[in-house]
Amino acid sequence: MTLGYFFLQVFWFFMDGRSIKEKIKFHVFLQGNVCSKIIIFGLGIFLFIKYIDPNWMFSLQSDSKLLNVISSTGGALLYLVGLILCVWARITMQSVWTPAEDKAVKHKKELITWGPFSYSRNPIYLGLLLIYSGFFISLKSYLIVIVLFISWFFYKKVLEEERILEKDFGHKFIEYKSKIRRFI
Repeated sequence: MTLGYFFLQVFWFFMDGRSIKEKIKFHVFLQGNVCSKIIIFGLGIFLFIKYIDPNWMFSLQSDSKLLNVISSTGGALLYLVGLILCVWARITMQSVWTPAEDKAVKHKKELITWGPFSYSRNPIYLGLLLIYSGFFISLKSYLIVIVLFISWFFYKKVLEEERILEKDFGHKFIEYKSKIRRFI
């Protein structure tokens, strides 16, 4: 799972349309805003748990083999769905994607409403939440509470982005918003 998250970050790096200098500044030196730091923090936690015994103090212990199988399988499925959703949404957005730290949503006067955006207005944020949740569920980790804080941050970011989209697209975005849920 840690490797999958790492590859998602590499995918993000190469799909980013900015210059190589800007991408390195953002992705490698973490000079983006809080959103980028949350994503990198998540990668750090994944690596930390990967190389430190998860039973150390992060996991709920259970003797039930059924519970262990359900949590491992269910968490892995959530993780996989989140990963697929993130990649699908990013590919769908192509050149209209804007890094989350930008205050203005860049677009080519096009509101993306197809692909994963026909099911969720924010499939990338939803996918990331599924990735984090699936990872912590599969480990039966108490760190699942971190997902609540990340959810709150993503929710605040979504509200900010929706105000920009409503200003830029007006009635078209309001109509889309009335038909498609914010997350699921």
